[in-house]
Amino acid sequence: MKSTKQSTANPVTPKKYTIAWGALSIFICILTAYQLAQNPENTLLYLGIIAAILCMAIKPKWAFKIILSLPLIGELYRLPIGPDNGLIVTDLAIPLFSGVWSFKKLLDQKSGAPKSKLWTPLLLFSAAAVLSLVLSTTFLPIKEVLLGSTYLIRYVSYALLAFIVMDEIKNEQEAKSLINCIIASALLLAIAGFMQLIVYPDLKALEEYGWDPHINRLVSTWLDPNFIGGFFAMVIAITLSLFFSTKKLSDKIALLTIVAILGIALFLTYSRSAYIALAVSILVIGVLRSRTMLITCVVLFIIGVNVSPRAAERLEGLATSVQSLISQSAQNPDPTARLRIKSWEQTLTLIQKRPIQGSGYNTLKYVNYQEGFVENTDIHSASGSDASLLTILATTGILGFSPFLWLHFLVLKKSWKAWRGHPKNQTLQGLSLGLLAALLGLLTHSLFVNSLVFAPILLYLWISVGIQEKLSGISLNKAA
Repeated sequence: MKSTKQSTANPVTPKKYTIAWGALSIFICILTAYQLAQNPENTLLYLGIIAAILCMAIKPKWAFKIILSLPLIGELYRLPIGPDNGLIVTDLAIPLFSGVWSFKKLLDQKSGAPKSKLWTPLLLFSAAAVLSLVLSTTFLPIKEVLLGSTYLIRYVSYALLAFIVMDEIKNEQEAKSLINCIIASALLLAIAGFMQLIVYPDLKALEEYGWDPHINRLVSTWLDPNFIGGFFAMVIAITLSLFFSTKKLSDKIALLTIVAILGIALFLTYSRSAYIALAVSILVIGVLRSRTMLITCVVLFIIGVNVSPRAAERLEGLATSVQSLISQSAQNPDPTARLRIKSWEQTLTLIQKRPIQGSGYNTLKYVNYQEGFVENTDIHSASGSDASLLTILATTGILGFSPFLWLHFLVLKKSWKAWRGHPKNQTLQGLSLGLLAALLGLLTHSLFVNSLVFAPILLYLWISVGIQEKLSGISLNKAA
């Protein structure tokens, strides 16, 4: 029997692996040597990239934990490579990680990519986005189209994180470890935000670099209160749901403490979109899990508003914004509402111009400049429309917008089914209800900012989706 097994084994596979990895190694060495010759001052950077690739290929579980910590750097440092002002660290690390995994899957003849219904809408969206880019060459320079295509590569590589988690995570303990890393990252970002409020509360000096001049608002290392607030709302939803699903008292105390810290951090962002996202998430968990918690959160928020004149002012501004949306009055005193309405109107104009195929994902800043909507493409607001769904519709048209919605609604459906169908798995129960509430909150949040295409949020969102998919599979196997 032993000799028979040896004779039927495929002796070609190891050779293919060796040739493929050898070719890739030679390519990386040549590329690195060229970059070092061109930019010797970046030697440590390129050596670090090679080390990262090796870690991703050999120890993907380590790579996951490293990747989950990278958003802590935020906008404090950008890699001196790529377009514009360089890349944030995750925008290099995630495509590399997804690329290495995809390369391994192509070589692996025994096990393909993990099976999931999420593949279909993601591939359809990607195809529609590619088509939109090809068609955009008729009215945009090829250089701008190529730069826009990098955003598509980024989005797809981040979405692939869900499938990499399904493939690499083997048991519930490893899944719990990743959940803890997500919560720990949020906690560290909150602490960094508290320090920022003390040390650097005024961002006016950053206005010349394209940032909004926020004053006395928690922005942490992301330098934006709306995005960091939306992320806190997402993690609060997951953590709060885990609190209700766990039975161990010490774990409950720890989770509730984390919720309190993240809640204070979110409150200090004074971001109305983040407040709304959290309200939606808590409403979902409250209705489905605990009405007492819902009432408690409402009472705590009312107390917070009464003791904080800034929060009260922001909520009054929210009422004014609603009035702006209804009346679209030029006399409305809320400048944020006027700018947001103007951004929506401009994007709707682009949608009407190319409703089927869109303007190319994501060439929006170049199209906005071409249409005269922005003075230059360097400002951060030039790339979005203050609403993720409008951005997707404007850049990929109906062809891309439909599978994009399908992808997110499929995640919501899976979260609901996982919460309802696995009552004995505490971790899955907590994560699935939390993810359901978090994604509904993010969808609401994305009506005001581009949170559904914002890289750091995508990182945590898709890894959470992958964990849920993996835990659902593990739970089904145990039941069988």
